[in-house]
Amino acid sequence: MPTEQPGYLVGNFMVTDPLLMAEYGKKATPLVQKYGGVMALMNQSLSPVEGEAQPVLVIIRFPSLKDAEDFYQGPEYAPLKDLRIKATTGGFLALVSGLPINL
Repeated sequence: MPTEQPGYLVGNFMVTDPLLMAEYGKKATPLVQKYGGVMALMNQSLSPVEGEAQPVLVIIRFPSLKDAEDFYQGPEYAPLKDLRIKATTGGFLALVSGLPINL
């Protein structure tokens, strides 16, 4: 029986208001956990070698893409999304699925 692939929320942005972002983190963390999310990677000083990128890279792993979508699109996250948008600029947020690769 095949296992469902995990879903990921991938974000790349610049924090413009650290205090607001800290408030967002405090409020968003329990909600991420409610949907089975786990912080897989957070780097606040990304140093790209090609292309353009913002300094913060975040990857949150969820049990499935549906869990990631339910988190992001849920009514509980809407006010937190507004908070994050006010605290950041540039970059992107994406929902993707895939299996981790062990090389």
